[in-house]
Amino acid sequence: MSSQKRPSSRDRSTSFFDGTYFPTNSLPRRNGVFAYSAPHWSYLYNATLILLDAIMSLLSTTIVVLVHSETKEYISRNQLSGDDVLAMAALVTGVWILCLAGARIYTRHMMGQGYEVYSRVIAAGFYTIIALCTIIYLFKLFVPRQIVLAVPLLSVLFTLIERWFMRRSLQRNRARGGYNYATVIVGSPEGIHQAVEQLDGNTALGYAPFAVCAVANGNSTSDRPNPQHLVHVPFTPTNDRERTLRVLPLDSHLPQTAKDLGARTMVITDVMSRHSETMRTLSLAMESMGIELAFSAGVADIDGATLHLRDNASMPVFTATLPQYSTRTRIIKRVMDIIGSLLALIISSPVMAVVALLVRAEDGGPAIYKQQRIGLYGKTFTLYKFRSMHVNADKIDAQLAKEMGENHGILFKPKDDPRITRIGRFIRKTSLDEFPQFLNVLIGNMSLVGPRPQQQYEVNEYASLYSTRLLVKPGITGLWQVSGRSDLSQEESERLDVSYVERWSINGDIAILLKTITAVIRGTGSY
Repeated sequence: MSSQKRPSSRDRSTSFFDGTYFPTNSLPRRNGVFAYSAPHWSYLYNATLILLDAIMSLLSTTIVVLVHSETKEYISRNQLSGDDVLAMAALVTGVWILCLAGARIYTRHMMGQGYEVYSRVIAAGFYTIIALCTIIYLFKLFVPRQIVLAVPLLSVLFTLIERWFMRRSLQRNRARGGYNYATVIVGSPEGIHQAVEQLDGNTALGYAPFAVCAVANGNSTSDRPNPQHLVHVPFTPTNDRERTLRVLPLDSHLPQTAKDLGARTMVITDVMSRHSETMRTLSLAMESMGIELAFSAGVADIDGATLHLRDNASMPVFTATLPQYSTRTRIIKRVMDIIGSLLALIISSPVMAVVALLVRAEDGGPAIYKQQRIGLYGKTFTLYKFRSMHVNADKIDAQLAKEMGENHGILFKPKDDPRITRIGRFIRKTSLDEFPQFLNVLIGNMSLVGPRPQQQYEVNEYASLYSTRLLVKPGITGLWQVSGRSDLSQEESERLDVSYVERWSINGDIAILLKTITAVIRGTGSY
């Protein structure tokens, strides 16, 4: 294996990542809680909207049933009972709510929008008519056509009125300082000044700045601005409003600090571009921690994310989302991990018992090897593996790397390693040594799929972009394992890890799990 190259001092000085994503200093608290709380109002507000939308549909159904003579005659002629009418109303209401959700009217920023909400309500009305016709035809239901046509149209009318009142109520509350999203503004000092002025009192956007992070393009070797990296610069308030803002430094602690302070949105005003490594690193960190990214229209050119325009007159912004970091996708991935690890532990328990006996029988040492590894956001956890090396072999790896003329850093895993035992070489080749890590997956320290967990000395060599591998849980298998493992160069491994963090999906994880079977059978790069 060729010797690995450590990042230069210049790389480290311009690096956004400084070793961890968690701040070491405790944050100031107020009355035992963080200064800014998460907006639980948004969940209550959306739940209220869903309830009111259902009431509008039920009201429409009641009016049609009681007022329209042909509908009453149809019910009487077919001898429909009260329970039948209630079931019919429940069907129409359920379809109405599902069609509204399908029109994405319950998303985060729709509650404060005007014409866009109204157009989606109208579209949901047409979806409801089509859906009801389909259901009635497929299941041969007895439902008056007036219910199918008149109820959705009345529901649209009543819901439009309801949404107008709710929007006005939201704007009044925001004007009084409530029902806003706690916001951190990142950009040049000039861009921050302008953004604070534009956002204050803007009840449509609902962004309430409480902290800022002033940045500028870093310097390259030629002392010219380098858009690849950003550096923190001083921020000088110009008025009383800006003096109330908290100033945050630009480093890898920024996302977690913002989250702990209750931030829900980070607005990027200027300076950054899609080619900036700092931009890619920061955006991934924010997405992974559930903080929304918003960009002024001039800088909203970020690769890999879905952009949505909030066409506000005073400050048009784009909000960026990576679908794999949604709550739904995270839940699905965690459920897959729990089910998969449980099944793997149950099925492989006889094999693991035999391996444990063989490992212990070779030299009398412990069968299970425990080691501190770095996991999600840079937190340490205890990794479990079957011991494949002689006892205390990890304490001489730096000396061994020196003797072999290689760098004791990322991906140091030499062929013909003298520290490996005879049974250890076999269980490594067959990946049996990894089986106890299913316990890590079950506990929640790891996932079935993700970048491999590394040690602290390896993390210490991370540059900014490569540090994004800490924004997802480490995995038993991943792109590295199915693409060559230890035969890959450092550059190839880093590219695969960053690519996984930016583009992972449930379907992709399933594909990697299937490819892992082939990789284990072939034993490619395993030593």
